Amino acid sequence: MSDKPITAKNKVTNIQHDNRAEAEAILAKQPSTKYPDIKNQVTRLAETASTEEILHELQVHQIELEMQNEALRQAHIALEESRDRYLDLFEFAPIGYFTLSASGLITEVNFAGEALLKADRQQLMGRPLSKYIAPEDSDQFYLRLNRDEVRQSYDMHIKRESEIKCCVHVDALRIKKDDGTLTFRMTLTDISENKRMEQDLRIAACAFEVQEGVVVADKQSKIIRVNQAFLKLTGYHTDDVIGQNATFIPVEQPSSTSFKSIIERVSPLKYWQGEVLSRRKNGAIFPCLASVTAVLDNVGRTSHYVACFYDITLQKHAEKILLEAKERLELTIEKTTDELSSVKTESEEVNTALKVLIKMRNTESTSTKSLLNDELNLEVLPFLEKLKHGNQDIKQVRLVNALEANLLRLASTYGRPTTISASYKSLTPKEIQVAAMVREGFSTKAIASTLSLSPETISIHRKNIRRKIGLGSKDKNLRSHLIAFDNT
Repeated sequence: MSDKPITAKNKVTNIQHDNRAEAEAILAKQPSTKYPDIKNQVTRLAETASTEEILHELQVHQIELEMQNEALRQAHIALEESRDRYLDLFEFAPIGYFTLSASGLITEVNFAGEALLKADRQQLMGRPLSKYIAPEDSDQFYLRLNRDEVRQSYDMHIKRESEIKCCVHVDALRIKKDDGTLTFRMTLTDISENKRMEQDLRIAACAFEVQEGVVVADKQSKIIRVNQAFLKLTGYHTDDVIGQNATFIPVEQPSSTSFKSIIERVSPLKYWQGEVLSRRKNGAIFPCLASVTAVLDNVGRTSHYVACFYDITLQKHAEKILLEAKERLELTIEKTTDELSSVKTESEEVNTALKVLIKMRNTESTSTKSLLNDELNLEVLPFLEKLKHGNQDIKQVRLVNALEANLLRLASTYGRPTTISASYKSLTPKEIQVAAMVREGFSTKAIASTLSLSPETISIHRKNIRRKIGLGSKDKNLRSHLIAFDNT
């Protein structure tokens, strides 16, 4: 047996030899009257023409037959090649081709169809296509299969052997043969990636309509798209900006900043951000935080620019309020510091006087008490009255009144021991201040305000004073108890 491949031309030659043998056999079986025209033509030709003319005529007929045979052979070869091309197109098409019977069984499938369903052709042949359709689309598939429509086009999901779903686009053709049987030819195109891209585009469209004003420009800075936030922010209409150069967007400050210069800054770093003053369509100036990002193509060249504008008017207003409040607070602190320094000086003077009085009380006899009272009445008390009348601060006035009451009480008990003096030895300086103001009838709130303490702290001091002077019962009034000490 020859190893040469059987080509379409060889097939035609073999067919010609078979046809001649078959024709001779048929002619031998048929009577001569079967082809009377041919017989009559040959008889007339033999009677009227010479042998050379007959030979010439037969040669012409032979050539005609050869030409007809060559034409048939070429047509057959073309038909074979066309069929081969069809098979190649069918088998190697990038989309899945399926032929279904009237009941939906797979009778033909190409390589792409096998890959789409993730199954071998032997597994697919004779099986219903519905087994590979997702449950949510199976009812719709059967309904479409039974419709009388010649052509149908729709999307559905198929289920592969691995249970991974895939979205496909179906183009179906309903064919009714001469014997009345139905055949369906279908193409299944995997559109899963298209669906994902559509979803991404929907997400991108939602992200595009954010609160920030967004402008998209091509690499020549020509505006091709803006979002609603930008139109609302600037007061322009879409027709006002689409097709305009991005330098159309007004940037008022800083003076060295313009949209053209911003684009120039974007080029090396592919990004720019900063605060600018822009202008609305009605001429109003507003501060905004602007950013421009370069979009790169596959080779790293800039293809588009995306600019974002965020109105920071409220932030700037809040910053202004905070700065003004800071300045006011600094002035208040400076003024309070000066006042506290003045009070400190006055307090030091009073403390000096008190120290002198205490020293005199400890070193002098009863006769000194008279001199002490004279000194108190002539020097200290007038000085305290001067402090009270010359100071408008209620806190300081309260402190001076408490101090004056303590001085008078000390002067009246000078030279003799008292219960209150002995009890005060266990009190802290701050508790002594609180006890003195309680004795003078100040409320907890007033004491807290005067001593710059919280009411809760004053309450704690009051509890400690009650405990240290032995006033355990809550029914006894602290002020009355302190006043009673002076009378003992």
